[in-house]
Amino acid sequence: MKKVLSMVAALLLCVGTQAQIVSSRSAIVKTEKQASSTQWFLRAGLNIMNFSGDGAEGADSNIGYNATFGYQKPLGSTGGYWGMEFGLGSRGFKVEDTKCMAHNIQYSPFTFGWKFAVADNVHIDPHVGVFASYDYTSKMKTDGESISWGDYADYMEVDYNHFDAGMNIGVGVWYNRFNLDLTYQRGFIDTFSDADGFKTSNFMIRLGIAF
Repeated sequence: MKKVLSMVAALLLCVGTQAQIVSSRSAIVKTEKQASSTQWFLRAGLNIMNFSGDGAEGADSNIGYNATFGYQKPLGSTGGYWGMEFGLGSRGFKVEDTKCMAHNIQYSPFTFGWKFAVADNVHIDPHVGVFASYDYTSKMKTDGESISWGDYADYMEVDYNHFDAGMNIGVGVWYNRFNLDLTYQRGFIDTFSDADGFKTSNFMIRLGIAF
């Protein structure tokens, strides 16, 4: 009888040990899967638009918008990540009673950032990346009348560049799946040729949600 009980005890001990090993392996696999999973998100909000440079000294800010859909993919398990975004946005400025706005398609081929925890479920997210955009429509409106940026460029005998490219740099705060993001967008291409100093300068305040 003692031998039988000893065999049963040894068998139970072996089964329990194997169960713990399987459970530990499952937890490790689950953790690795979570660490390597891609996070998709939507962001939208206000864009405080202006131009920068010597030629834009008399320009004031105008209010626009920015909305993007993108993803972030972790780089290891330290909080670093890289991502991409695609969406719609605006750029422009205001001079006295004249409001100027262009609507564009935007693409950010890569953004690098790092999320670090500051409290339970709260992460700070500094990030930097590049963007490219194309203005599909534009207008300058004053006293109820409006013309396109292209018409303005023709009148000024300059060329209007629909394309722009530059840098995004910002910081965000994540609470669980929810995000508040502040990003400065700086274009490197002159909006109007032969008119140096008219470059995109946007400050975006956006809310986001990850899924």
